[in-house]
Amino acid sequence: MPEDISLEGPQRRLTTPEAPEHTAPAACAPEPSGAEPEDNGQGWLLRILLGWHASFALMGVVLELLLWTDGAPWFAHLVLYGLAASYMTLGAPALSGTKPPRSGHLFLATAYAGILLLTAVDDRSPVALYLILPTTFALLSPIRRAVGSCAGLTLLCDALYFDHHSFSAKAVGETAVQNATTWLFALLVGFFVTQLLTENRRRGELIRQLEESRALLTSAYHDAGVMAERHRLAQEIHDTVCQGLTSTLMLVRAADAAAFSDPDRVRERLALAQKTVSENLAEVRAVVTATGPLHLRSTPLDTAIENITARLGDELGIEAEAHITGRTLPLDATLQVVLLRCAQEALANVRKHAQADRVRVELSYHPKSVLLEITDDGRGFDTQQVQGFGLQGMRSRAEQVNGAVSVVSRSGEGTRVTVEVAWEH
Repeated sequence: MPEDISLEGPQRRLTTPEAPEHTAPAACAPEPSGAEPEDNGQGWLLRILLGWHASFALMGVVLELLLWTDGAPWFAHLVLYGLAASYMTLGAPALSGTKPPRSGHLFLATAYAGILLLTAVDDRSPVALYLILPTTFALLSPIRRAVGSCAGLTLLCDALYFDHHSFSAKAVGETAVQNATTWLFALLVGFFVTQLLTENRRRGELIRQLEESRALLTSAYHDAGVMAERHRLAQEIHDTVCQGLTSTLMLVRAADAAAFSDPDRVRERLALAQKTVSENLAEVRAVVTATGPLHLRSTPLDTAIENITARLGDELGIEAEAHITGRTLPLDATLQVVLLRCAQEALANVRKHAQADRVRVELSYHPKSVLLEITDDGRGFDTQQVQGFGLQGMRSRAEQVNGAVSVVSRSGEGTRVTVEVAWEH
């Protein structure tokens, strides 16, 4: 994963590797302070439900006026107030989905009993069926239960209406007209409200699933970030601490081998070991504080490549040369780090495995790419069988900047490592 490396100023830092491009959706981020909260598309539903509640309130007022006009007894008013309380505590929450369906069923039972009682007292009370029947369709499922309940309530109200009026053609006609208009209204509005509430439940389920997926995605990105950071630290430690310790160990062994025969060489090897340990300690501090490679902190890439090549020659006592060709380009920090780390890893492999007498490092600048090539005349190896952590790390780093690493080697014929990265102005 790409590393965002800044080398400017005392606050330089190496940020945590980024997540893949298909990062968590913007909805995962917290809303900025002062932002208007989203209603998840439910504003239209709230407005319709508020209108429905207002219709019940208006129907309650109409029934109260009818009861007062007709001189209904006091208990009829009490029944009406009970129906209002039942709607507010059971019916409305069931319609909005804040209470379970059984609350709606309990409200319907209360409403049916209340409407029948009011109809027995006042023959104009069945006007409430205009709202009770659509509510039945909205709160009862399947549809056959709603139709049966509405039909039963309508027939009972008709029977009570005929109790107030003689069973005549006029009464039958008035009842038929009232039933037709009530059922037409109930079917149309009931279907609409049913679809509305079904859509609301579906949206609620989708929102719940989205929140669960968002939580899982956030956790997955966190885990991926942790693993990427561990991989980055492993690469940094391998490219700094491990290589420095290997170099120091070889210098100490060389000094020990010449302890009695060549004191000057001992002092030279120990001085190089001391310098290597000091630089390695600084590299460790750079990794811990994430300030970028030590070699790039005060020198350009070209000079850093030349320095680490010359150091290898001094340590091993072999011919090591670095060449810079082409017009030097202003590479960004990420490219510089990748090229430097790849060069360090290739030279570390020469130090540990190649047993070479000559090493050549060439950094070539081209119009649209930069080519780093490390060649040695050592013993070589079988590239099909040897795939160590170092080579894998080189390829991983190059892929971060859309680059590629190729290794050409044969036993006894040396090794050539090529790193090519593209760049744009």
